[in-house]
Amino acid sequence: MSKNQEIKLHALTMISLRPLLDRLRTWWFSRLEEHYLICAEIERQHARQSEENEAYYQKRAATVRSALYWHS
Repeated sequence: MSKNQEIKLHALTMISLRPLLDRLRTWWFSRLEEHYLICAEIERQHARQSEENEAYYQKRAATVRSALYWHS
């Protein structure tokens, strides 16, 4: 190997991977947080729909009970 190639090789082996790994970890955690927030929003929407459905059927049941009471 020539002296120039040895210097370049040595310079490359001295490069730290820490900044790259930190950037990768930051990106991964931000994606994970975004995914968690999307899932939480979907769960909240499902819970709201369940409550609306429950309220609808409770109202229908009350209407039927009322109709049965007044027509008996």
